[in-house]
Amino acid sequence: MPNVEAISTRGFSIGAAAGVTGLDPHTIRAWERRYGAVAPERNARGARRYRDEDLVRLQLLKALVESGEAIGGIARLPDDELRDRLARMSQISGPVAGAETAGRPVLATLAPGVTAQLAADPSTEARVDVALACEELKPFLDALPDCPCDVVVVERHRLGSEPSSALQSIQRASEGSLVVLLYEFATAAELTRLSRSGVRLVRWPLRAAEFLRAIDHYRTLDTAAVALSPPPPSARGAGMAPRVFDDGQLSRLLETSTSVECECPSHLASLVSSVLAFERYSAECESKSEPDALLHRRLAMGSSRIRAELEALLEQVCRHEGLLP
Repeated sequence: MPNVEAISTRGFSIGAAAGVTGLDPHTIRAWERRYGAVAPERNARGARRYRDEDLVRLQLLKALVESGEAIGGIARLPDDELRDRLARMSQISGPVAGAETAGRPVLATLAPGVTAQLAADPSTEARVDVALACEELKPFLDALPDCPCDVVVVERHRLGSEPSSALQSIQRASEGSLVVLLYEFATAAELTRLSRSGVRLVRWPLRAAEFLRAIDHYRTLDTAAVALSPPPPSARGAGMAPRVFDDGQLSRLLETSTSVECECPSHLASLVSSVLAFERYSAECESKSEPDALLHRRLAMGSSRIRAELEALLEQVCRHEGLLP
């Protein structure tokens, strides 16, 4: 992200910080006041001014909270630990096709300034490939569908008189690639609107190496977002542990008495039934927001694993007591 010298003069207002990070101002203030998540500078009038690294940190915290972490437990962790935790959680959720962050990014650029800077800096040669470089929107849109890129970089002033429409066309043509918009000046409302459209925002100008760090940061966030996103309704139940005992068998085991009067089958059947009920509730819970949906997905998966272990114990007891062949 931008160098330290630039940060003090280019700080973000809380509205602009909210626009870039996707967090609302109330949440940012609460995380700062209650948990010490960030410590913004203050201008002469006492208004908060958030640095670029504050925004990076807020984005990492937001991604982890949306995946089920409690803000109170992670607010003071170092940034590197936040990244490691996010990467581990993404891996636990399974591999994500087309969302690999290993290796260098392949860029398509509608940003001559970026292209020139990367070409002029030898240190970036091993860190990035530029597969497509255009200066005008129309040829860029024509070539983009056939470009094997995973990151699209666009300068805002090259989007013409209808920037929102142009961005939508770029997103469609790039088939789900990470779209990064470079801007110099924008209102908080515009930043919020752009962020909600799925575009990632980077304030320009900055050095080539700093730009690549921003790209790496957003690739990490997008990979985690895909890996940790809740499944569509048709895929609910995918990845859940298979049942060993059906509802009828559990009901019968609840009333079981054996020759040695062992009550373990009944106790275990009761535990399995309780965990199963919570598993079903979590899987079917209709959440009002994406973070809630992510949390309930994690609850369902965790309950599924616990239920599977209890069922394995119940099966062992039942075989020992002669209740199963």
